[in-house]
Amino acid sequence: MIHSNPVRPDAELPIVMSYGMGLDSASILTRWLTEPASRNFPLSRLTVLTAMTGDEPDVTRRLNEDHLLPLLRRTGTRFVQVGRTSQQGGHTVLDDSRDPKKLIMRGPWRLSDELRASGTVPQIAAKRRLCSWRAKGEVLDGWLADEFSGQPFRHVLGFAAEEVRRAERDEGFTATGRLPEYPLIDDWGWDRHRCDQYLLDQFGERWSRSACGYCPFSAGRRGRADLIERWRAEPAVGAQALALEFTALALNPRSKLYGTVSAQDLARTHGLTEVLAEFEQHLRRQRWSVYEVRRIIHPRRNDPTAKGAAWRSVRTEFTGHHDDARFILNTLAHGRAATDEHGVTRAEIIPRTGGYPAIEMALALAPAGVQPKERPAFGSWWDRLHHQIAPNHLGTVTLAA
Repeated sequence: MIHSNPVRPDAELPIVMSYGMGLDSASILTRWLTEPASRNFPLSRLTVLTAMTGDEPDVTRRLNEDHLLPLLRRTGTRFVQVGRTSQQGGHTVLDDSRDPKKLIMRGPWRLSDELRASGTVPQIAAKRRLCSWRAKGEVLDGWLADEFSGQPFRHVLGFAAEEVRRAERDEGFTATGRLPEYPLIDDWGWDRHRCDQYLLDQFGERWSRSACGYCPFSAGRRGRADLIERWRAEPAVGAQALALEFTALALNPRSKLYGTVSAQDLARTHGLTEVLAEFEQHLRRQRWSVYEVRRIIHPRRNDPTAKGAAWRSVRTEFTGHHDDARFILNTLAHGRAATDEHGVTRAEIIPRTGGYPAIEMALALAPAGVQPKERPAFGSWWDRLHHQIAPNHLGTVTLAA
């Protein structure tokens, strides 16, 4: 059981609420703003803090601007909107006001910019959602460090009553001065269903889950139906998911956005013709590149028979019109290129070798924009392993001048 920090109601500590704009945190904020007895502090000490990923669907903006922002304005509650400054890091304050007029949904950087440039889809590593950490966690931590400089503050998070394990993990991330609290778990006992009904009663419409329109982590068994309806209502959101996945699949055919199911599979299965049409239009507007993709898959440190870290090298061999890029790919691959069920054209130059370490190499056709990537030690490792494991295969591809 999680226990809120024993802060006296009259303690003069500032309160920060991490407001994710979704069902759970919206329930807390709405109740605090409309029912003074539900909180043990004056609103003058509250800061509502939101990190913008840049990829929330428009329904999130509309719900908050229609219902929450008017309450924030009426009560004069401070609302701070922040975003990541660039791929390299940092945070930018998009708005800091007690009279907020609108949500600033996109700052100087958005998560999809990074995914597009790296040719990947959201990943989990060490049980942490890296995309959420980069788009939200680091950004919020940066603002909190600037605001409080290690001084104590109460930090409220909207984990629902069934999310005790999430709250327990969050307690382990406690930084200097941060005193985490989970009112839905400890004080109110509200689960997600209770939050849903509360907001429906308050505003007369259901509150959408807050997540990027392509988020694979909100599209589990319970969230899949919500995702499909979101794409149906906003086809551009679904098309963005298909576009991100398309490039990721070109560079790595194991990168289906939803595990064993691709975004294209979902759109076709559920008859989302507008999503598919917008996705096809997006592809027709692109310039295309031929990418050389190499991987080294290391053994796990404590088990040489198990898969460990994977290193990837990406190089751009050609950029231009789709038909020209396809011709170059076929030429470099000596006619071995093939197009799969997702419309991705690839040529396997070195299929993944057996055992670990393993190597593989392919040429792929995808929209331009993926940035070159290769860690400093990749070249020497590749040369050695290629010589040992696959000496009869072509080790690199070079486009003739």
